[in-house]
Amino acid sequence: MEIRYFCGIDVSKNSFSVAVKNGQFIIKNKSFSMDREGFKRFEELIFSYKDSLITGMEATGIYHQNLFNFLKNRGYNSCVVDPYRVAKFFKFRSNKPTKTDKKDSKTISEFLEEEVKNNPCFMQEKQDERFNLRYLVREKERITHQIAKTKTEIKRIVSLVFPELEAKTSIFSKEILDILYEFSSADRIRKLTFKEFVNRAQVYIPNGKGRKVSIGKEEIYKLAKDSISFSYPAYEKLLQIKIKRLRNLMEERKEIEEIIKKEADKLFRREIEILTSIPGIAKESAIYLMAEVIDIKRFPNKAKLIGFCGLDPVIKQSGNYKGHFKISKRGNSHTRRIAFIMAGCVKRSCPYFREYYLKKRKEGKSYKEAVIATSTKLLRTIYSLLKEDRLFK
Repeated sequence: MEIRYFCGIDVSKNSFSVAVKNGQFIIKNKSFSMDREGFKRFEELIFSYKDSLITGMEATGIYHQNLFNFLKNRGYNSCVVDPYRVAKFFKFRSNKPTKTDKKDSKTISEFLEEEVKNNPCFMQEKQDERFNLRYLVREKERITHQIAKTKTEIKRIVSLVFPELEAKTSIFSKEILDILYEFSSADRIRKLTFKEFVNRAQVYIPNGKGRKVSIGKEEIYKLAKDSISFSYPAYEKLLQIKIKRLRNLMEERKEIEEIIKKEADKLFRREIEILTSIPGIAKESAIYLMAEVIDIKRFPNKAKLIGFCGLDPVIKQSGNYKGHFKISKRGNSHTRRIAFIMAGCVKRSCPYFREYYLKKRKEGKSYKEAVIATSTKLLRTIYSLLKEDRLFK
């Protein structure tokens, strides 16, 4: 099929803007609402070009997905383009900094035209179900950040309402969180008699066999009696709210972890098997990497994969000035973080990568530079293994 019409679509939450080019713009500055009526009106506009049309839109988190799937289900040749490459293309083609949605749709259509002309095998990123795993993994990452933030807030409040407790035990064990939620502060505990406290705390820290707690009811009561804290009703209530939020977040993370495991096992079973054959790479890291990479066939060579992670080297040099090499950091920050984590693991657990890391250190590289070098080495190895469908030996 010969592509003669190039439809650029710029997507926002509630609307999308369209431009169609065939040598010259035949449709431009056309906006539609992000609803069924808007989709219908848009299709009426482009239907006559369907057999020789390609539509392209930038990835916008989740906002583009309904429109993309609508076009795909209706049989249109559709693709998702890299926002970074479109931005660079816009800079190259325009000497004006003006940026609007209408300009963006025109830029995307011009970008599509240039890509198809210069690269007949233009890579079209198909939004199949594997991309949904990426959203799940990033959601888990977001929840993990919220958990860490909530824990910090709880520690700050505890340092006010019961500062002695944190010095004696972990306040994030189930039993201690239950005690803090029930009593909220040292002041409320010491207002009870020892017998009253022990009877109420028995529910959370029972006597006899079972899970051993690092601190007993008697010691908690003694710490409360000798505590320097005062009564802070507002902070006590806030502590209960924070603990409740932490429990909900941890439950959410547990649920999403189960979904991720099931989906990953269905979509990336072989890829995970290959990645985990490298000593030091755990199943969770393998899932996270594949959720971002999706398909190794998207990358024509190893350098493209490294560039996707933003680990490709950059040097600035002018005249007699010679700059230092740095990584570009322009790629996928999630994949780059996972590559760093995996590099840190394989340099400890895998002799092959351990030797490479030590070699870089002996060459005078700093710790960070050596880990970056090990990350790129690891990505090159992963690329070869996935391409050749073989395990690491």
